[in-house]
Amino acid sequence: MRVKLWGVRGSLATPMSSALLREKARLLLSEATPGDLKSPQAIEAYLDRSSHSWTYGGNTSCVEVELDNQTFILDAGTGLRSLGLKLKEDGRDLSHQLHFFFTHFHWDHICGFPYFGPIYIPDRQIDVWSGRSDALRLLQTQMNDAHFPVKWEMLKSKIDCHQIAEDVPTAIGDATVRILPLIHPDKAYGYRIDHRGRSVCYLTDTEVSKNPNRVAESYASFVEGADVVIVDAMYGFLDYHDHINFGHSTIFNFIDFFRDAKIGELVIFHHDPMASDPQVTRLYMDAKRYTELVAPTASWTLSAAREGQEWMLPPR
Repeated sequence: MRVKLWGVRGSLATPMSSALLREKARLLLSEATPGDLKSPQAIEAYLDRSSHSWTYGGNTSCVEVELDNQTFILDAGTGLRSLGLKLKEDGRDLSHQLHFFFTHFHWDHICGFPYFGPIYIPDRQIDVWSGRSDALRLLQTQMNDAHFPVKWEMLKSKIDCHQIAEDVPTAIGDATVRILPLIHPDKAYGYRIDHRGRSVCYLTDTEVSKNPNRVAESYASFVEGADVVIVDAMYGFLDYHDHINFGHSTIFNFIDFFRDAKIGELVIFHHDPMASDPQVTRLYMDAKRYTELVAPTASWTLSAAREGQEWMLPPR
């Protein structure tokens, strides 16, 4: 199993502004020494170790899970366009079974779908999975009427939509998929994908922070034994209290939920579109300190999601 993040931002795509780019350049230049700039190799080494030479990214939710001859895609935010280009580059746009898994159908999670190259390949089979029964109607809506120049009925690919039952594991190819109802406006579902002894959990968008005690046990049970657990952590603790009922959470509740869970890595995901890279880093550092306080014996590591982040998980 290979897991890669193509979009990690919540609610709205957030391209880096010129002002933020200049700030990064200013910090890079101010911290560089003459030795850091003496050769192309020295410059590359400096950029590799500097915290100012990269960004968490501004694309909305899209996660790739590659399994042998299948590619699973969790949500279709703006990050999907780059994934589609990569699939074309390495031939998987034609050779792999392609499966989409939608948490829900708010715009930031579906707006990349019309820009996904394989949907324009004649007779290309694409399977769409969701906990809802009306996924086809919802995807058609954003491409029909005056919303998009290419209408759904003009597509030459074969797109089949399937509903996943909430209470039973579903076999999809060589993998097993389970869903978990989440707490979000207009209904959302989390996913767990198991394949050859490895597993990834994807739990965005959900507002566990409103009633944490009510859902703690079910969430902890759902992720137990997973290698990678990606969670909605859009807000800091104080920010959340200004956004109650928006359908999003803080990382601190998930740390509480999973303090005793046997998981590999807990990933802060669905970054606030208003949060700069330093603000996301600050949230991550606060979460690390909180973990040290409340879960000092936790077996898992913590990270803040960034575009291009990847996990290689060989079969067990």
